Amino acid sequence: YSSAASDVYKRQVIIRSIISHLHYGCIMTSLKIWGETTPRRYISGIVALNLPTSPDSGDWHTVEMLSALKRGAPIPLRLAGENTEFNGFGYFGSDGVIEASEVIKHLGETVQGPVHVATHPRAIADMLMFRLPGGASALAHLDLDAWLPEGGKASVARLLWKARRGLSNEQVILLERLLGRRLSKGGVDEAA
Repeated sequence: YSSAASDVYKRQVIIRSIISHLHYGCIMTSLKIWGETTPRRYISGIVALNLPTSPDSGDWHTVEMLSALKRGAPIPLRLAGENTEFNGFGYFGSDGVIEASEVIKHLGETVQGPVHVATHPRAIADMLMFRLPGGASALAHLDLDAWLPEGGKASVARLLWKARRGLSNEQVILLERLLGRRLSKGGVDEAA
């Protein structure tokens, strides 16, 4: 098998495992959050990182995240955008906000209409900008290497490049150190 075919097979196994766990774990209900999204109010942060919206995402954490949402656990950036604790549209526009109702349905959830979710790079960019006012200590626990392949970091850098005008030099340097690269339009500059 090719590497790509192997990755697709692994993803299918993970998704089947998640659905099976949800069905037999008796946590099958429709979450209210799916209906609370719009193109300008979307699921982001750690919730979006745990949804299998890209080939390299979705694992056992997906089940834990859905369970936490069902328990009503307070999760930062559960929803981002208009009328939430963080609105990144001023920084990033709609870049990285996708419609993901089919992904949510594949998790065994009942969905009525579109569900708007941040891509992994957008979710991370949102998390970084949300925590950036707290400085280095607020960003210390964010493990970008665990969440993103190298190409994903370039995507985050491209998003953050859009936000740079509203940032202080200190904030730009802090983000560049965290990403291990300069903020640039292409997102591929050498390490900062």
